[in-house]
Amino acid sequence: SAVYAGEPVQLTCLVTKGDKPLRISWYLQSKELTVPQTGIITNNLGDQANSLSISSAVISNRGNYTCVAQNAVGKDSYSAYLEVNGTI
Repeated sequence: SAVYAGEPVQLTCLVTKGDKPLRISWYLQSKELTVPQTGIITNNLGDQANSLSISSAVISNRGNYTCVAQNAVGKDSYSAYLEVNGTI
């Protein structure tokens, strides 16, 4: 996925199968986003989804974002690369 610098970005991770409780985490370049990053906000959407939003993309937001969902039985993940074009 590609956006231009200054544009908003939203990624949503939805888990359609799996026993609750689920823990959904976001990673950027294999590093967990455990503390708020500049301009990056994550929010639970019920107990089976989580969204990651960037209000105004900058070059440093470029990279591979991975959503990891896990419960007591196991975990699964999905990754998407975000390209940010421009000079901001």
